[in-house]
Amino acid sequence: MIASLPMYWRAENAGLWRDFWSVVQSCARGEGVSLPDLTPPEDLPADLYSHWRSPDLALSMTCGLPFRSKLQNEVRYIGTLDFGLGGPEGHYHSQIITRRDLAGPPRTLAYNSADSQSGWAAAQEMPDRGSFTTFLETGAHAQSLAAVAEGRADIACLDAVTWRILQAVDPNAAEVTPIGTTRPTPGLPLIAAQGTDPEPLRRTLTTATRAFDADNPNLMGGPMTFCVLDVHSYLAEPIPAPPN
Repeated sequence: MIASLPMYWRAENAGLWRDFWSVVQSCARGEGVSLPDLTPPEDLPADLYSHWRSPDLALSMTCGLPFRSKLQNEVRYIGTLDFGLGGPEGHYHSQIITRRDLAGPPRTLAYNSADSQSGWAAAQEMPDRGSFTTFLETGAHAQSLAAVAEGRADIACLDAVTWRILQAVDPNAAEVTPIGTTRPTPGLPLIAAQGTDPEPLRRTLTTATRAFDADNPNLMGGPMTFCVLDVHSYLAEPIPAPPN
């Protein structure tokens, strides 16, 4: 069996994620479930879809756009971690950032990847969307932040959970101007192999998030709770075309 929680894992908070997972493993044993240790992001395959589609997947975290566009019929939705952003339960949004010296409408959008809900799909509804003439794919929210801070891009949408983490660990966060947020959408889905019984894992994660106590929860993105959303709330979101 394999497990991962790669989306908000960084070198600066890896120990906290491992501590959380130890609590999850302990709670799972109480449900008669044995969970493997987490595979850190650097040891995952470059093609994350092969990892998410593995018949040995005990638990992982994906993004809402890959879930609805490619994975919905190939994995079992388990639930969603809520990081206390203040919106509807289990939802998140993107923080819109711009260059400090931006004059006039933004022209260059930095985005992490075309299959990102928070970096690409959310950007489609920004008021300035029609002014974008250039798109810079960066590979990660932190790299989109760097592109804006360094003037290589004018604007970016950063997952608000990631933005909290970057504010704590990345000096570039102080070099950009936050100008607003996108609308809330369902947060990052927790998934398992398709034949998984979700109920023991749901009870496990409910208990574990209540039991886990981090000294600095914002270093992981915020204080966590667990909820189960209607899968159709993910599927109802539009699937944007990739950049030209």
